[in-house]
Amino acid sequence: MSEIIPKEYIEPEYIEPQAVQMGAIHISNDVVSKIVGIAAQATSGISSMSVGLTEGIAKSISGKSLQKGIDVDVKDDQASIQLRINVQYGFKMHQVCKELQHNVQQAVEQMTGILVNEIKVHVVGVSMQEQV
Repeated sequence: MSEIIPKEYIEPEYIEPQAVQMGAIHISNDVVSKIVGIAAQATSGISSMSVGLTEGIAKSISGKSLQKGIDVDVKDDQASIQLRINVQYGFKMHQVCKELQHNVQQAVEQMTGILVNEIKVHVVGVSMQEQV
């Protein structure tokens, strides 16, 4: 009879593939602003974004209506965002602002890969719902 000699199992070594650098990727502040605007529109309790007079004229001429009341600064793949909003009367402002910060952070980070390190929300007005 033949004897079975057990062989010692050696785990194969995993070699991680090296990342290939194809070139630089730059996402403009305007693109990030549009993403922020869409996320803000999806947040309940926000009646509108608010702008100053000169910013409103400049953005209406350039066709950047979704970017009203939004300032974005991206440096070293990290974004600082400032928002000026009007909140609908009857909503809890602190909850609306926290939800807005969460929605904006999720949208920007998931769509661009840019880390959001700061979102400042300025509530500049309260609007009443129109009676029908």
